[in-house]
Amino acid sequence: MMSGKKEPAWQVAPGKQPLDMQLAKAYRMEEELTDEGEPKWIIGTAMSIGENFDGAKMQATTLAIQEIARSIQTTVAAEIQSTGGNEQLAADEAATAMKAVLGGSQWIMNTIGRTIPVVECYQILPNKNKNVRITIAYNVKTANERAKKALREELVKQGVEISEKLENFLNDK
Repeated sequence: MMSGKKEPAWQVAPGKQPLDMQLAKAYRMEEELTDEGEPKWIIGTAMSIGENFDGAKMQATTLAIQEIARSIQTTVAAEIQSTGGNEQLAADEAATAMKAVLGGSQWIMNTIGRTIPVVECYQILPNKNKNVRITIAYNVKTANERAKKALREELVKQGVEISEKLENFLNDK
């Protein structure tokens, strides 16, 4: 049975594009492919509720960046598995790199540079708290390059000897 209560309307901050335009941009970016037919953008979306807009926006942005970091982590791990499976990396090298990737979401988060805000909207809830929704995009090519560079630095920091094959994988753009 429906209570008949109406959800608070989603709004945009003054000076931001209307919500329908923001959503259209988000849909276009989600569908945009590289020349190789791969997604061009990693999209992260999150919501957060807070007493004030800025605090909720900051929390939602952080959560969206964490979503992007998890996506990068998954992609790099899959690449390592594929490269190891193709015997381009020795099993121990692949395992060491995989361990560093799966244990390192924080260093991956630290590699994320400038993200592109795609959707930013909010609701004012009945208790006057703000429910903020943020969608951000990050270029896949940049993500892979930065993640591999950071993985190399992490392996060096851990004292892992980097073979020529592993070096080739880490420098592969």
